[in-house]
Amino acid sequence: MNVWLAISLILAVAAIYLFMIEVFSVAFKLTGLATNKIKFQVASLFTASGFTTQESELITNDDRRRRIAVTCMYTGHIFSVVIMGLIINVLISIGASINADRTGRTYTEWYFIVFYISAALFLLVLIIKIPPINKRFQKLLENIAINTSKGRRESNIITVLDYYGKSAIVEVVLNKLPDFANEVSLYDMALTKKYALILLSLRRGNRRVSISKDTMLVKGDVIVAYGHINDIREAFVNSVANKKGVSDTVVVDNTNEIQLINNYGANTLMEVTVHEVPKELDGIKMKDSHLTDRYSINIVIIKRDNEYISADKNTIIQKGDIVTLFGPYINIKHLFNNEQK
Repeated sequence: MNVWLAISLILAVAAIYLFMIEVFSVAFKLTGLATNKIKFQVASLFTASGFTTQESELITNDDRRRRIAVTCMYTGHIFSVVIMGLIINVLISIGASINADRTGRTYTEWYFIVFYISAALFLLVLIIKIPPINKRFQKLLENIAINTSKGRRESNIITVLDYYGKSAIVEVVLNKLPDFANEVSLYDMALTKKYALILLSLRRGNRRVSISKDTMLVKGDVIVAYGHINDIREAFVNSVANKKGVSDTVVVDNTNEIQLINNYGANTLMEVTVHEVPKELDGIKMKDSHLTDRYSINIVIIKRDNEYISADKNTIIQKGDIVTLFGPYINIKHLFNNEQK
């Protein structure tokens, strides 16, 4: 293969890879995955590198993200096997036809045309990677995805911007107002008191709105808030979805919802929404459960009936509790997903 065709192939393939990674990154972002955790996972999936981290549990513990991940892997495989083969054959065919008939453009001119087209595609993708342009490009893809999805147009969209321990800074697109926010001022909503949430910013259309105690939320607002991720979901997603009898929470194996908060070496900080109490803990006080001895698990805090309680030796885990735990992920998953059954 001519050296210019080889360079053209590299540029074209790199451009397509980078573009598809951007597309799948937006798809994961719309499921609420933190922006700073997305592209590494997408690159690993799309290129079939097999490089994983414990953050991959954020994908495998969510049905929507698993479906996107499978699509990403299939697309990457098809691209590698089929599309790359097609591009190579097209470029070789161009070279063969040029050698057979040079009455039109010269040999060198045709190869340079192919090179210029590939270089232009690659340059375009690099321009898209520039932060201000990338932000607009991702917003365009988000709008396309939202406008083509009836379900997303009718529900509130939460995007995690960053995690801070068990809390997070999130962006919420209010496609539907919860009852507590309907024609009610922020002061009367009592977000901090009811949900331990702090409203950081408010965007309405293309302008920023100053936040005061008299500010009222309207449909279409985009807010940035800080608080516990489950409280944010409860306030702006579940409270709306429950009107239709629909829940937005993700239940693993139809039992307990497990959410990775952060990694700390071999241990993790996890949050478990208890839909079914494991038999080792059912009706058993903490002092008799031997969680630390048997599983190396420590309970950090428990949320019960919208109140946080500290676990002591007499505490008993109950159905409906939201438990924050520290310990090896595999042990937490084994215990609370009832894999011993």
